[in-house]
Amino acid sequence: MTAQTGRTHSKHITVKLDNSAGTLTDISAYVNTVGSVGVTYETQDVTAFSDGVKNIVIGQPTASLTIGGPIDTTIHTHMTGINGLSTPLSLDIQFGIRHAWEAGEPQFGITSSSTSGYLCHSYTIDPSANTWSATLDVFGATAPAWGTAAET
Repeated sequence: MTAQTGRTHSKHITVKLDNSAGTLTDISAYVNTVGSVGVTYETQDVTAFSDGVKNIVIGQPTASLTIGGPIDTTIHTHMTGINGLSTPLSLDIQFGIRHAWEAGEPQFGITSSSTSGYLCHSYTIDPSANTWSATLDVFGATAPAWGTAAET
């Protein structure tokens, strides 16, 4: 099927995250919440008195991500295996347009290396809602990016 254009639905989002063995694993069946996806840059105001409009300088980016869903033993095992690891993880969030994702459609992520990737620094369970939540942050100097090809 060729890449589509137009609006889509959250059911066509695929979330892949390394497991503790370093294998990119599809965890979409256990995820029903994906926070804001993308890179946000800090800004510093450098406006002078004589400037006609405000001016900024762009600083360091951040790409924090929070994911979550209903608690299940499979996702619990996956997340406890990676929570607090100092080994960078690959992440791939694929946005299928009107159908399951295929190459050429929007994708956000990073392929990990020894010096770049994501780290999971928070994994929590809310027993009253029977849900889990994890927060991931970038590790290293390489920022994740938007693309149209799957991460490995």
